[in-house]
Amino acid sequence: MTGYLLRRALQAAAVLLAITAAAFGLFYAAPSDPALIACGPKCDTAQVEAVRHSMGLDQPLTGQYLDYLRGLVAGRTISDVDGSPIDCAAPCLGYSYTLHQPVLDAIGDRFPVTLSLAGGALVVIVVLGIGAGFTAALRRGTATDRLLSGFTLVGASVQIYFLGYAVQYLLVYQTGLLPLPGYAPLADGPGPWAAGLLLPWLVLGFVNAAVFARLTRSQTLETMHEGYVRTARGKGLTALRAHVKYTARGAAGPLVQLLGLEAGALFGGAFITETVFGLGGVGKLAVDAVVQNDLPTVVGTVLFAAFFVVVFVALADLVVARLDPRVRLA
Repeated sequence: MTGYLLRRALQAAAVLLAITAAAFGLFYAAPSDPALIACGPKCDTAQVEAVRHSMGLDQPLTGQYLDYLRGLVAGRTISDVDGSPIDCAAPCLGYSYTLHQPVLDAIGDRFPVTLSLAGGALVVIVVLGIGAGFTAALRRGTATDRLLSGFTLVGASVQIYFLGYAVQYLLVYQTGLLPLPGYAPLADGPGPWAAGLLLPWLVLGFVNAAVFARLTRSQTLETMHEGYVRTARGKGLTALRAHVKYTARGAAGPLVQLLGLEAGALFGGAFITETVFGLGGVGKLAVDAVVQNDLPTVVGTVLFAAFFVVVFVALADLVVARLDPRVRLA
């Protein structure tokens, strides 16, 4: 197990290093000039060149990239447009000249919103998606199976931006059954916190639960016919106990891996959901940065989201290895 853990840690580190190179390349592949954006439209050529020098953009790319990596590990000092030094603590994701603050600070201010949204949506995904898929498999061929299969078809077909606006119009503005979505800190009380996020949780969870329901159903049906499940039934276990104790564990591998990928993506920012419901999370920050050509923030949020995906996928692999010893030996 120790060797497997070490291999997974090295693989995750290599992936993160490759992502930092891709994110750094994105900064230079963009058609916009970072120095011109930071300086502003009223700057003349001399002023833009001065800003480019203060930002270190006139240095060789290799030197800039190494400085970028050092900033992620140990922090660095970034020059403002007027040349004054700005302390950027590790892990330094750059400085937003649009927001006038380090990118990591901007992300930190908005991460509680994304964390709350992602956590609630994951609960809905697990309860609706995995629960519906497991139930449909146990009730294969019945009206319950057909009803739940129809649910997954609707969820897989609808888009968040359509469902979000439609449900918000119906349940908030027309009937008033739910409060207007918004974020209230958990410190203000669990009631206002949950009330403002209930609709985004349901919409985001419903759309993503469809994929989990379909995968859960197929994996459960496949595992139900394995020899060890039939042996458990032959020893006198009821169908429900055998499937809960053995089938569920046998079918869990692909579900855990998909859940890890989904959790990483959600904690990195639910871009569409946050935009539809006006939630000021990391996803909304990234969208606004794209609109404003705020390249350091775009790169920083991309790297931030990628970090969560890599970490959660690695954790999911560790859980799968714990459930199935054959994975560790592969």
